[in-house]
Amino acid sequence: MKLFRVLLLTGAAYAVATQAHAEVVSFSIFSALYSIGVSGAVANAISLIAIPALAIGASLVFGKQSSASVTASDAKSTFETSESQVIEGIGRVRIGGLNAFGNSDGSTRARLICRLQGPIDAVEEYYIGGREVVVDTDGSVSSPPWARAGGSWCNWQDKKGDGSETAWSGLMSLFPALWTSDHRARGIAQSQIIWYNPGLSEDKYFTLYQGGIPDTEQLIRASKIYDPRTGATAWSDNGVLACAHILQRDPVFTDDTIDWGLIASEANKADVLVATRTGTEKRSRAWGVWGWETSRSEVMQQLMDSVGVELRTTDVGKVWFQLIDDDHASEVDFGPRDGVEVSWRSGPEAVERPNILRLSYYSPERNYESAEIDLIGKAWASVDDEVARYGPKYLDINLLFCPSASQAQRIGRRKFAQARGDTGSISTDMAGLAAWGLLYAEVALPDLGDVLPVRMEAPRVNDDNGTVEIPFSVWPTLTAWNPATDEAAAPDPIPDFEYESDLTTPNAPNDATQITYPDGGKEFRVGYSLPAQTIDTIECTYRSYTSGLPNSWTGMTESSNVCAFANVDLTGSTIDARVRVFYEDDGSYFSPLLNAGVGPNNTACGAPTATGGITTPDGGIPTLNLSVTVPELRAASVTLERSVGGVWSVVSHQNIRPGQTITFSSAALTGSSVTTYWRLQTRTSNGTGGPYATYAYTTADTSGGSG
Repeated sequence: MKLFRVLLLTGAAYAVATQAHAEVVSFSIFSALYSIGVSGAVANAISLIAIPALAIGASLVFGKQSSASVTASDAKSTFETSESQVIEGIGRVRIGGLNAFGNSDGSTRARLICRLQGPIDAVEEYYIGGREVVVDTDGSVSSPPWARAGGSWCNWQDKKGDGSETAWSGLMSLFPALWTSDHRARGIAQSQIIWYNPGLSEDKYFTLYQGGIPDTEQLIRASKIYDPRTGATAWSDNGVLACAHILQRDPVFTDDTIDWGLIASEANKADVLVATRTGTEKRSRAWGVWGWETSRSEVMQQLMDSVGVELRTTDVGKVWFQLIDDDHASEVDFGPRDGVEVSWRSGPEAVERPNILRLSYYSPERNYESAEIDLIGKAWASVDDEVARYGPKYLDINLLFCPSASQAQRIGRRKFAQARGDTGSISTDMAGLAAWGLLYAEVALPDLGDVLPVRMEAPRVNDDNGTVEIPFSVWPTLTAWNPATDEAAAPDPIPDFEYESDLTTPNAPNDATQITYPDGGKEFRVGYSLPAQTIDTIECTYRSYTSGLPNSWTGMTESSNVCAFANVDLTGSTIDARVRVFYEDDGSYFSPLLNAGVGPNNTACGAPTATGGITTPDGGIPTLNLSVTVPELRAASVTLERSVGGVWSVVSHQNIRPGQTITFSSAALTGSSVTTYWRLQTRTSNGTGGPYATYAYTTADTSGGSG
């Protein structure tokens, strides 16, 4: 049992581990493993993590089970306790965490939240009180209602838990007598959150803190895992690699006990794109959380079920994970010359066997909680004639580490068929020893000549009469999976908890481009069109991708109702962008995403839009005064030129963006009957110019000629 104990009263926060009870070892499993060359320590460990391939029965697999498992909803909560189990994650997970420290200096309040066992890879999204917010690089929460002029009412900073953590400077500054440099909480992914007080008499206080300090959550790319294909340790949600990663949480499973070549081969298969109802996705992925108090056998079995693998051993006793196919090739065949006797019984009696499948998974659509898939109308998920005759008999399968409704259904169909299948045993001569460590066989039935595909369990040797008994289940015959007809839709996405709005959700942003100004300055822009409604705040955010993975959302400066910008160069990057609007404290939902590659667009713009004209102050020189705007997101600058003696020269060259108004002023040439010409042009990042807006002014004839 692993306990995460936060000891603040003694002056330090740290994690300690204590040994759990000894779990029950199945002697049958241990003996089978030992007989094929697996060392005693490894054989013991394997028996504890429930290898279905070698198990004689479920009662022998797990031993005593822990009731301390962590549900997805538990993990999203923020809780306070002096002692809590460590929570770890794989893939993408949404996490609240342990409120490990909290105090106030009378006005400013601070919290230290321990999220996950580290190191994590990255934080993709932030939530306050169930509402998504954007956290800038300095920790300022830049989303309404937390944003304020010159700063924020909340500052949120994170550490990944890589073991190099030092004490939080914010906590030491606010509470020097309580928080010192010894308080490091090393190895824990954590957040320091500082909440500022606008004043109890201010309406803003009740907007921010009406229910007290709100809970916080993060969408995290959790554990980095080892990939034998690259030799690197990095984030991945590959189902096979996830199993190997969690397997090695048991120190018995060192690198030399695992066949990394076979792991790599299966990992490649897990990454193969398969067809789904809505497109394609990788065949086997793993997301989810677990607590260190949960028995490792329980966690491993849940994970293997969720990603569709089983744990195998090689001839030399190394372990690996194999993806379970609907149709397996036989690894060994038994026929009449092997002295085969077969006894079997049909599956469970009709009054007992399941006839309706209820299937749940770790659902991103349901805010990263366990959600059931509506399988009504899917023939493979129910046996209607048995339901009508014997009543509903449910098989409940909850794939706690499966993040895909498509993946869950492919696995669930097979498990449902297996639960209804026939079972039996094969009795052979010593030829049956060939089945050690194997799973799949074909058995020729005596006299009948029929061949059964079966999945074997651990062989049992009877030395007295020289026979081997092999329990088996008949492997189901399944039709090829057809997503168009077999797959049910995932549950409808739901908005974040407690988020209500009467404002119309904007459409996705319509464009993104990279700008280079004439002086070399860089600006990334996102363009959007907002619904007609009363608003007072716009929030446009973007995220870029690194090695195909999204970074955290980043705020932009909203310059107008049509455009937002950030002073960065994202040329060559892929980005997502979105926008939402606020009126007072009511916020719309975020728009759908714009996904786009970023680069300059140097297609010529149209002529600038200008208002104004020639003005002549009393006794002064006639002057062209213009207010200029441009509609194009790609516009970088506007140039005003004047012709002198037929030669054009630049009067002014100014940066511009949509929604911005700039002004130009240029005096006319003086003299009798002199015409001054001007031309106004919009230019893109590389100086490409569009059509001109032209102006002219001719002075009066002052020659005074006679008749």
